[in-house]
Amino acid sequence: MNSTRIVYAVLSALLLASSLPAAADVAPVQHDAAGNRLEALLLQGEQGADDPERYCTADGQWCVRALPATGEDQPAALEVAERAGDEAEPRMRHVPIEVVDDGDLRVWPFIVRLAPGAGAGQAVADPQQAALQNVLVGGLLEARAMYSGGGASASTLQLARIRHLDDGVQVDADVLSVAWSANKMIRACFSERDFDQRAGACHDEYSFDAELVLATEVQDMPVLRYRTEASNYPAGVSPQRDSLAKGKLKKKDLRTEQDAECSYTRTFRFTSGAYQPDQPLPECSGYTEP
Repeated sequence: MNSTRIVYAVLSALLLASSLPAAADVAPVQHDAAGNRLEALLLQGEQGADDPERYCTADGQWCVRALPATGEDQPAALEVAERAGDEAEPRMRHVPIEVVDDGDLRVWPFIVRLAPGAGAGQAVADPQQAALQNVLVGGLLEARAMYSGGGASASTLQLARIRHLDDGVQVDADVLSVAWSANKMIRACFSERDFDQRAGACHDEYSFDAELVLATEVQDMPVLRYRTEASNYPAGVSPQRDSLAKGKLKKKDLRTEQDAECSYTRTFRFTSGAYQPDQPLPECSGYTEP
């Protein structure tokens, strides 16, 4: 399922082809009845070859970079720059994110800009602080593994909340963590017999993709709709069992098949400091873990 990525790619191309004033007038990707907006972040082109990629909103108010870890005392982090009012320099925030060994952190190329007064989680008396925008930003944590017959990669989306309170800025580093994208290719043919047994399809291939959108429901924090799609090739194989045990593959098996259990929709609502699903998530680690 790549509809979110398609929306982002099309919107990015349109905005980058326009001047900044025109880009700032483009409608947000999505909004809900409360006025929360899900917008694409646009990749900026001015950074050096060795600098982390920088993504910004069309109006330049928010920018996000993924900074790699530089040691045990300096973990990977999202660097979030906020331009407040007429201030000449942006206010810098850092969201620490734990990345597995040999893993990577990338920017989720979207931002949820909360409606005025929303998302603080408490009353804010300072009018200047209350006037500043609260947001949700995200990082994609990537992990990889190699197998004798192939390899696998997977990413997890971690959302953070940045909110303005009377005593300053609060960074809630992990308000939602969900599987985002994964691809796995395992098994191989080592003989003519293997090739015949597998009908020429020597690899089992597994794919998982997700998207996150705003729901229409209204509460202080945006309600999020999480949709996934999992598939396998050939038909009938499963990451939960040995595919060779099902016997010789036939020509009719040489097709991509959707996994109904791991293709699902959940609604996430903000409760007790984090997003919680309306139903438990199914066990899909065979797809989502490398």
